[in-house]
Amino acid sequence: MGTRDPEATKRRILDAALAEFSEKGIAGARVDAIAERAGINKRMLYYYFGSKEELFHEILQRRVDENSASAHPHVAEHGRLGQRQRRLARDPDYIRLLAWEALEGGAGHVVDESARRAWFEEWIAAVEAEQRAGNLPADLDAAQLVLSELCLVLGPLMVPQLTRLITGCSPTSTRQLERRAAFLDSLEQRLTGP
Repeated sequence: MGTRDPEATKRRILDAALAEFSEKGIAGARVDAIAERAGINKRMLYYYFGSKEELFHEILQRRVDENSASAHPHVAEHGRLGQRQRRLARDPDYIRLLAWEALEGGAGHVVDESARRAWFEEWIAAVEAEQRAGNLPADLDAAQLVLSELCLVLGPLMVPQLTRLITGCSPTSTRQLERRAAFLDSLEQRLTGP
């Protein structure tokens, strides 16, 4: 008889749920499918995570924490946009989870809203400090600049069909990532000046 390993079971559930939620969203994901992928019964999933929605929140929370830990580069660092684009392109599951959160949760329902808001407030404060130091244009709204930088790097990854139609490339293809990084570098230089 094998020994029980609750942490290994939870990891299998989380891995299976990540795949299921990434592919199908919250509404489309099925607890039966997650349990089957994890090699457990549904009762174990409910025991560890309570509900499908709580499991989604746990998955997204972990991905948000991972991405926050890698943090944004220095807010005025040359090449920051291209770096962020390449990092996010390597994590399509995170992009899809964010999209599902937006599509199914709407603007009013955000996983761990207070912690995420605090992280963005730190980023905005760092931009404002760089503006005061003369490293970023002082006439730009710092919050809008942060939002714009995120949209610049997330956009092509969140709407891959539009990226392909417009550029002829997959958003994660080497060619597109290189072209996008060059564009972002040029845009960034125009924004920050010589």
